[in-house]
Amino acid sequence: MRDRPRRYAAPERWAASPGGALGRRAGPPLPEAPGSRRAGTAADAGPRPAAGTARRLPGYVAGYLFVAPAILYLVLTAVYPVATVVAMGLQDVTAGRWHFVGAAHYAAVLRDPIFWNAVWNTSIFTAASVVLQLAVGLGFALLLHETWFHRGVRNTMRGALILPWVFSTAAAALMWSLLYDPYGLFNYLAVGVLHWPQPIAWLGDARLALGAIIVVNTWKSYPFYMVALLGALQNILPELYDAAKVDGAGPWQRFVAVTLPQLRTVLVAISTVDLITTFGHVDLVNMLTQGGPGRATETVAFYVYRTALLDGNLTRGAATSTIMLVLLVLGTQAYLRALARRGEPSW
Repeated sequence: MRDRPRRYAAPERWAASPGGALGRRAGPPLPEAPGSRRAGTAADAGPRPAAGTARRLPGYVAGYLFVAPAILYLVLTAVYPVATVVAMGLQDVTAGRWHFVGAAHYAAVLRDPIFWNAVWNTSIFTAASVVLQLAVGLGFALLLHETWFHRGVRNTMRGALILPWVFSTAAAALMWSLLYDPYGLFNYLAVGVLHWPQPIAWLGDARLALGAIIVVNTWKSYPFYMVALLGALQNILPELYDAAKVDGAGPWQRFVAVTLPQLRTVLVAISTVDLITTFGHVDLVNMLTQGGPGRATETVAFYVYRTALLDGNLTRGAATSTIMLVLLVLGTQAYLRALARRGEPSW
């Protein structure tokens, strides 16, 4: 039997993968169909762009473009209004024409004893409100953080204690003015139950009016502290309390050594926000006492409102607003420095 001729296989060709490693064996190229072009022929045949025509923006320029809308918003809503108020305080209006008077309005405000009385009232109102709101809010937050006998009852109390925050300031002022009324609930309890000789003028007595407004402001704003601190309490690790119990720490020692240090950053942040908002509070004073009796409850914010809007002296009101802003910035900086630890920021 005649041997068949040997068939020698064609040498194998290996295609390189995009990563550089050898891939599967590549076969011979397929014949092209009539009228077809290989991919990329048209692109290769066209003109190529000149080198350097498509240039990317530097990284810092792109960053500025991203933050430009926020910067523009701040300029329009903060920088421009403040600059306008400062400039208005340096001018006056005579016969419908504006003219420059320098620091005359600022000097007149600083020489006014009524203004310094308003600064004193504002200091008492702000300090007492912040301390009371913090104390009441922290107390309720600790109470709601504990394990209750029934979860539904605890959730119901959470909803009830947050209700003052839901009321508008006007509604809260109206409700408390009825409670403070000579024929209101408080005087009914004082005269009818405690046998007080006569009704108490809560908002008509210069010695009690500012304290009565502080109570209303505390009732209205303590849920802000309660909600924020309750969320912070739920983030404290239980292992910290377990370790303190092992070391023999009692409830008060655990509160001082574990709870307060863990809440420090939240306490500083929310108290600073409350300090700023309370310093400029004007609506409760306007709705409850309008600065009276006399000037007993007039704050700096209400002084600005009375001067600029009620008396129509816009330029002096602008000067007072600028001084108020400076006092607020200095007071906030002093507060943060007092709370800051050595070598560490406040929060």
